[in-house]
Amino acid sequence: MGTDSTGEFAEWDEERYSTNIERFDEQHKRLFGLLNDLHTAMNEGHSEEEVGDILRELERYTEYHFGDEEEFMQNCGYAMDCSDCFYNHREMHEAFATKVRELREKHENGEYVTMEVLTVARDWLDAHIAAGDEDQNYADYFQTEVSDDYEYEPGQLYQDRTASDDPVPVDRQSEDAGVRLDSEVYDGGSLPVPEGSVAAWFDDIVAEHGDRTAALVRDDGEFVERSFEEMAERAKAVAGGLLSTELRPGDRLAIRAQSQYEWSVLDLACHFAGLVPVALYPSASDDRAAEVIERTGATGLMAEGEVAGGLEMAVDTVLDFEALPTDEARVLPGLQTDGDEVATVAFDVAAPTEQAGCALTHRNLLAAAESLREELPAGPGATGTCSLPLAHIYQRVSTYYLWATGSAVAYLGAEAFVDQLATVEPDVLVGVPKMYQQLYGRIQDRLGDMGWMKRKVGGRVASYGQGIVEGHGTPLKYRAAERLVYRPLRREAGLSNLTYALCGTGQLDDHLLYFFRGLGVPVCELFGSVGTTGVGALNPADSYAEGSIGDPMVGVELAVAANRELLVRGPTVLGGFLDDRTGAQTLRDDWYHTGKTAEVRADDKLSLGE
Repeated sequence: MGTDSTGEFAEWDEERYSTNIERFDEQHKRLFGLLNDLHTAMNEGHSEEEVGDILRELERYTEYHFGDEEEFMQNCGYAMDCSDCFYNHREMHEAFATKVRELREKHENGEYVTMEVLTVARDWLDAHIAAGDEDQNYADYFQTEVSDDYEYEPGQLYQDRTASDDPVPVDRQSEDAGVRLDSEVYDGGSLPVPEGSVAAWFDDIVAEHGDRTAALVRDDGEFVERSFEEMAERAKAVAGGLLSTELRPGDRLAIRAQSQYEWSVLDLACHFAGLVPVALYPSASDDRAAEVIERTGATGLMAEGEVAGGLEMAVDTVLDFEALPTDEARVLPGLQTDGDEVATVAFDVAAPTEQAGCALTHRNLLAAAESLREELPAGPGATGTCSLPLAHIYQRVSTYYLWATGSAVAYLGAEAFVDQLATVEPDVLVGVPKMYQQLYGRIQDRLGDMGWMKRKVGGRVASYGQGIVEGHGTPLKYRAAERLVYRPLRREAGLSNLTYALCGTGQLDDHLLYFFRGLGVPVCELFGSVGTTGVGALNPADSYAEGSIGDPMVGVELAVAANRELLVRGPTVLGGFLDDRTGAQTLRDDWYHTGKTAEVRADDKLSLGE
């Protein structure tokens, strides 16, 4: 690879470099584009700040691309069938990432980055992806060994979960369980929680919003609308079908399926029937799913696709998710269920495998939805997204929140959400760091297709975002950048209508945060866990405190214990565990012990410790 006749430092050659996998060819082209941008900026004597911006983008995009490529290799089977090649490939990725990091660090330390060093990086990229080399190995495997109907679903790996036995109510006021606080109590204010069950609550929503759109469902390549009335009618018919089987009110039904409209229908149907859904992650192994079923005492399984023999033997009743049973619902026991009864059993992704499951009550779920509605007012008529597994309590509660506002839930699916955002143009994006990383990659690819001047402006987006986050504002030229580059990028990506861009389960790293805020995306971070029904503290876009978890949400109290552990109290704190030993350790004096260290900052904000 060398400078071509048009003056490009790194020339893309389709025959030499293409893997015939469009996703990765586009990512490779973007890497080439960034190297060309860096070469141009250095060759033409652009400012040190501009060179630094491109180096940081190159480092970030390298990290994104390598992570995506390695996950693909594991997902499609290449890492298992060609393990030596995979590990060699990963070592080469680490070596190149180190080169890029060293380039960036040299520049930031004031050292001169020579063209020779840049040429080494270019030649490495050439050797890595050229025909007959490393990237072609997995490309050949994909073409010859992977079935034609395989679809790569990024972000689906490592989502195993575990469980325990029957729910054990916790004595939160035991005399010997005193908790010493080392901070004031941060109070989010009182929260009126709807009485009764999720089923009764949803009936009230249907009465208020009946013919409004409750769901956008993919059908033959297009999104079709389902109203609240249609959804309730379908859920009640499925509830009747469930009760026509051997299942009885109070039984636990394990659900193993990808997130989709029918998943939510089945969830509501369980509530109407008085059943307790136990959500299994579809990516979990059969052995892990069987363990969860056994430990939760689930007597039924609703599964998508073929059911392994071990799972069939673990339950009394096996039902086909792709053919949900329906029958006339003469009686719907769930409408009379008490709010303090268990509504679902969920598991904490961060907990060790032996950790007990969390028994969440109807009151917990409704309090979480209501707290989100108070903090993030939306609708009626707005649209939010569902791209995460509905086994994830954060995504499930977010769908309840959207319905509570009279808003629609657009079921995008993890593998297609980036492509479908532009069609849906949501008002509320329900995301996690991994999703923002994927979205970042797509926007960077689009930036790579733009001319040099627009790419140059795009390279400044994170710097502008840092100024916004740190409260310094933006220079006058940001207005032109917004009009010419950032607004069109948001429109193409389907981000133009966003009122809230939620990020749950973890904080964005600084670069991603700055990138999206500079782009004009109103990112707000949500801190919570399964034990607090997915909510706890909110760091909103309009008053973002960098490095903080934000302020307690309505209905939530936060405090720091004498041992620096973060504590949470309020109606969203779980009703109990499936193991009384866990409860004794985690719920004391009404406080939920998160297991995370925290500290009070000089600005009186709470942040998580190391």
